[in-house]
Amino acid sequence: MTSYTSFHSRPRMLCLIGIGLLSGTFAMMGLECPAAPVIPGGGGDDGGPGTGNSGVTGKYVGSERCSQCHARAHEAWGQTLHAKALSTLEKIGQGSNAACLGCHTIGFGEEGGFVNRATTNVLANVGCESCHGPGRDHVTNVNVVELRPPKSISADVCGKCHTGSHHPTFEQWSESGKALVTDGVWQSFAGGNNLNNCGTCHSGDFRYLAVYNNETVQNDYLKNKTREEMHGITCVICHDPHNRTGNAAFPEEGRDYQLRFRQVLDPVPSNTVEDATNKERFNLCGQCHHSRGRTWADTARGPHHSVQANVYIGEMPVPVDTPPLVLSMNSPHRLVREQCSTCHMYRKDFESEVAPAISGHDFKVNYEGCTGAGCHPSGANALALKQTLENNVKTRLDGIKNRLGDPATWEYTSNGGPNNAGQAALPEAIKKIRFLYHYTISDGSYGMHNPAYVKAMLTRAEDLLTAEGL
Repeated sequence: MTSYTSFHSRPRMLCLIGIGLLSGTFAMMGLECPAAPVIPGGGGDDGGPGTGNSGVTGKYVGSERCSQCHARAHEAWGQTLHAKALSTLEKIGQGSNAACLGCHTIGFGEEGGFVNRATTNVLANVGCESCHGPGRDHVTNVNVVELRPPKSISADVCGKCHTGSHHPTFEQWSESGKALVTDGVWQSFAGGNNLNNCGTCHSGDFRYLAVYNNETVQNDYLKNKTREEMHGITCVICHDPHNRTGNAAFPEEGRDYQLRFRQVLDPVPSNTVEDATNKERFNLCGQCHHSRGRTWADTARGPHHSVQANVYIGEMPVPVDTPPLVLSMNSPHRLVREQCSTCHMYRKDFESEVAPAISGHDFKVNYEGCTGAGCHPSGANALALKQTLENNVKTRLDGIKNRLGDPATWEYTSNGGPNNAGQAALPEAIKKIRFLYHYTISDGSYGMHNPAYVKAMLTRAEDLLTAEGL
């Protein structure tokens, strides 16, 4: 794996070279990383009378020490709620609660970790060493690569604290389809294949390196890895661990969620391949859940199973200079407050051990979200409407498939359909019907994402069948 360096990354590269030379100079001179500056009152949030750092002599050094070389990351982190984690406890009178301090300070309960503000104030809050581990060995041996704090994209890092009945994010994510690389895809990666084609949305390892770090990643990067050794869509793939981004639509007071992309976007529907595949038009979920550009004219494979964002806004890619198969239609669900998150990430605060918090990170539809959005009188009402719509759509899909006849005569080549010559001989109408059929299935919601649009797709397919005498 080699790093990709563009013209625009040269200043950063020069900065890193400078830090490296500085570190080497420190090492040759028998020096270590510079000490953190003296902070009035001892530093950290609520620094003032009664705070100090006389007890910071062990393996933890505090985030201020890291800031001497990692200034930008430290400054960004300072705007997040992690940087105020102990203060949030103190505001509710729990600043000395040992059951909470382990996740609101650095190293509490460990040798050299946080004890109290009077003696270890720079270890207050969730800081660098909460996620990267103790920094003492690194700052005293800056030239030793092996002693640099680790960077991991594993959800286990966040799961140390975002867990339990009050914060069950890790448990619920672990039960989701995001926790592991998709079955069938991971075997391809393990064989050294398709990582650059599918890894952007199926591999946390690839996305983090190639998309977020702009590194060149070879196709065999995950070769011979087990499924458990690979990373799926982990926390840091959707959330930026260091930055308050402002991308959440309606966060609770003081919160931000540190989303890497906008939670809510409202693009104008378009039926061009260029727009349907342009991830910049879509919200956070739509970064992956959008069309890969196949149209009704394709014969080898049907639409990718990722067209949810396109169906949601009522669009479908078609070949250049051809009319849309179905006119674009807005979904009533475009009006819900948090778009995808409203239904797929319903959240509820902790009430009791019998009624624990719901984090929404299993990504399953929770019909109570339909009630909270003000659209339906009850979750039961929303579920009943969904079941009625789904049954109708599935029945019509079965009818279309039956009218098409033997799949060997009309399916895509990859699905057991005709060979290239046979595909070329298929009427355009059959290709359009086939695409409408698979586009509906590939969305996966059976109409829920955009009821009127899906019904219109099925009607168009049925009309084409009738015109063909089928």
